[in-house]
Amino acid sequence: MISHIQKTIADLKARIKQNVQVINNNQECIKSLIRQSDFEEKSEQFSAYNNQNKSLLTQNNDLINVQLTLMNFLDKYKDTAILREEIQVIDIYSITDIQEMFTLTIKGIIAFDNKHPYFNDSAFIDKLIIYYESVEDYERCQELISLKERILS
Repeated sequence: MISHIQKTIADLKARIKQNVQVINNNQECIKSLIRQSDFEEKSEQFSAYNNQNKSLLTQNNDLINVQLTLMNFLDKYKDTAILREEIQVIDIYSITDIQEMFTLTIKGIIAFDNKHPYFNDSAFIDKLIIYYESVEDYERCQELISLKERILS
């Protein structure tokens, strides 16, 4: 994961540098337009360059914020399993407690798909429907209701 984050930071830096080059080129074009005697006739070009520069500066601000966030993440979690890629794999078939399985499922740690141990269990599906209804995830409720109908038919 560290290498992916570092590559992303490098890509962000490269994009910022590219944007700065475009901004500098636009500034040169703007200076050239200002020096010309028919400047007022070319105000549309001036506005276009100026608007592009504003847009690129906003984009660079966002890219810098993402960079800082990633760098802070690396610094904060540098000595953790998350970055060392030592996260344990869960063997879902070794879990015997249905409540633990339910909790892992609603947290998204275990996908509720055809490999799920309770995929064909209508009582488990009912429990999921009640949960998703309580958090107002009606799209997920509908998916589960459709699944339950297929199982029962």
